[in-house]
Amino acid sequence: MTAFWSLNEIEALARKAARGAGYDWGLAEEAGQAVRWLVARDFRGADALMAALNAGAPSERSDCSLATGCALSDGLVGAVGYSATDVISPLLVLPFVAWAAERQRTSMCLTWEGAEFLVGMDGALTWRAQTVCPDRADIAVTGAASGPLARAIEGHRALVDCETFAALSDFAARTYAPSTEASRESGAGAGLTDND
Repeated sequence: MTAFWSLNEIEALARKAARGAGYDWGLAEEAGQAVRWLVARDFRGADALMAALNAGAPSERSDCSLATGCALSDGLVGAVGYSATDVISPLLVLPFVAWAAERQRTSMCLTWEGAEFLVGMDGALTWRAQTVCPDRADIAVTGAASGPLARAIEGHRALVDCETFAALSDFAARTYAPSTEASRESGAGAGLTDND
């Protein structure tokens, strides 16, 4: 079962879920923005984030898609000619490649086996894919010739699977402060039951 959510809701939930899974504040912010970018274009960004969160906190792992994306977008590594093996949830890298292409005023292509995404310097996006949201893949970023691209339609609502939303909410709940006797006496959480 799926439901529509606002992009703001999904971005905030993704950010909190990443934080609850042990990502630092910077990567958690990037997670929210990346998921928002993806779901606005009808990609399964929330599912991609869940796969990444289920793999555990990134720490020093080289397979973290969000850390990889940040390095590409921030220019810490050269985007064109970049490749990485066994990246978790490679779909999460796509927004960062798009942002790098816009910032560098060039077109770029992100590929993994069964998928090719071409992003233009103006945010245009086209793709051919059989495996849009694999759990892991070897990725490569190449330059792409400029030319007319079909612009992806950006929506204002996100269609997200209810199970994925609930699972992200469970990660997000790890960031909430536990209740205390004093907070309960002051009325915090009034109206909630143990089942809420």
